[in-house]
Amino acid sequence: MHSTDINITEGNSSQLEFLLKLMIGEGMLKVQDSEKQSRWWVEAKIRSFDPETEYAEIVSLMAQYQLDEFTLNFLVTILTSYTLKPSHMAETLSITNKGLRRPNQRMQDTLDFFWIWHVHGPDSVETKKSLSRLNKLHAGVARMLPGHFQNGDDFIYVLGRLFVLQDRLLKDLNMVGMDPHIKLALFNFARALSKHFRTEGNKPITGFPNTPEALEAFVDDWESKNHGYSPVSRDIVNSFVYAFGDRWFPHPFKPLGRWVCIEALEDSFLEHVRIKPLTGIRKLLARGALKSLFFYKTRIAADRKISAYDERILLSKKECARMDERAVKRVSRFGWTKGGKDSVGLGDGSSLAGKCPVMSPTQKSSEVKRSVSN
Repeated sequence: MHSTDINITEGNSSQLEFLLKLMIGEGMLKVQDSEKQSRWWVEAKIRSFDPETEYAEIVSLMAQYQLDEFTLNFLVTILTSYTLKPSHMAETLSITNKGLRRPNQRMQDTLDFFWIWHVHGPDSVETKKSLSRLNKLHAGVARMLPGHFQNGDDFIYVLGRLFVLQDRLLKDLNMVGMDPHIKLALFNFARALSKHFRTEGNKPITGFPNTPEALEAFVDDWESKNHGYSPVSRDIVNSFVYAFGDRWFPHPFKPLGRWVCIEALEDSFLEHVRIKPLTGIRKLLARGALKSLFFYKTRIAADRKISAYDERILLSKKECARMDERAVKRVSRFGWTKGGKDSVGLGDGSSLAGKCPVMSPTQKSSEVKRSVSN
């Protein structure tokens, strides 16, 4: 290994600053131990930040000291499910087989992205590098599915859904929603993050709403549109729901892991993707588990003293591969869409399969009616 001498002079101070950022993590909020003495110290710290200008600090604080891998995995599973409503968005996960045959690896990759963005902040070196990589991944899929990443509104919807997700879930459980101070920080965080996403042709996202209220209205308007139905959407939602239960719940309780995800999804969405809402004892158990989880997280659990980012529970490659082997078996057992090029163009809505070089409009498969397993 060769060492490089750095002469710390005024002329190369910017180089030194860049190296320091790489070593300590630009944007990652550091909190002194003396500030973590009380049981719920995070709220007081959040109040010291301005949500209009210091939103990155607020979000980093919440992510590191109030979040954990389990909760983020749950929230991202719900968020991902909502984004699969249009067939063209579901097809981006089915063409690569990640959604159906590798849901655990796909979720691990997504969680890696989310942790970086939330901990380091939207304008950090780490986040910019992360989003550059994601944009390249999207561009690669777009070469197989031209047109599937051309609509900037789809990107805005994902960020908007993330913005409203926990607030709406809490209210649906008849609990107190997100604090307005935090909601404003989350809005500004989402807006700042949107500046780094790119549509096809490396074009920036435009038209991001100017206020939190406008973003909520945007989400409602996007979801109210007729996106058409595709079995691909339904099957990938089921795939991620099963993957969540498989990862976090011991064998006798794996169904409960699936049920809490289904119960967290709005009935209108479940109806669209043709997944049956829970009823009876399943609904009671799932709703009770959700209320208990969020009551504990918001009212009882003490704020962490060590950053959750430093104590992430990561799947080993072997564990991930083993769980994805079970995912492949579920595809056959439940008769789900097989994935790959055969999964493109199965919907009855505005699929973009006609632009797809791996499947012409005349090659569309007819939908196979399958029962949906909760």
